[in-house]
Amino acid sequence: MKRVSLMMLLGILILFSPVAQAAEQCPENLSHLSEEMDTLLEGVHVKEFKHTMSSVLQASIPQAIQRADGIKAQIAFLQKEIQHQVRVEKSADFIARDVSNNPDGPLKPCKRPEENGYCNTVERYFMAKAANLANRAFLKALECYQRQGYH
Repeated sequence: MKRVSLMMLLGILILFSPVAQAAEQCPENLSHLSEEMDTLLEGVHVKEFKHTMSSVLQASIPQAIQRADGIKAQIAFLQKEIQHQVRVEKSADFIARDVSNNPDGPLKPCKRPEENGYCNTVERYFMAKAANLANRAFLKALECYQRQGYH
């Protein structure tokens, strides 16, 4: 019995230790995604979208939580938005591969003056991927804040 109590006490101490608390540190913003986002945005030519994505990565997550109608509602919204963007991404991927006869390789962005169905579809694909990168990370952050008691 003494051994179990000691193990339980040890578990409780580990749970509340600074190391365990640091492991659940919620991100303040999504700036850690900058490199990955920049790579995706190479395939996007819409300046407003690029600017919006850059702003999203720098935005304060705690401030966004304060302005929202509630963390649960925001989580539910993001889950639906992610599903929608996944459908957009898959559809664009399918169409671009069908048009280009490129079933396996990565989709390549078009150079800017090119305007055709393939280029527009590939751009939509990269926009959906970029939106989902940010949305998934934001959802993960919201879930972290929710575990810490934010409402």
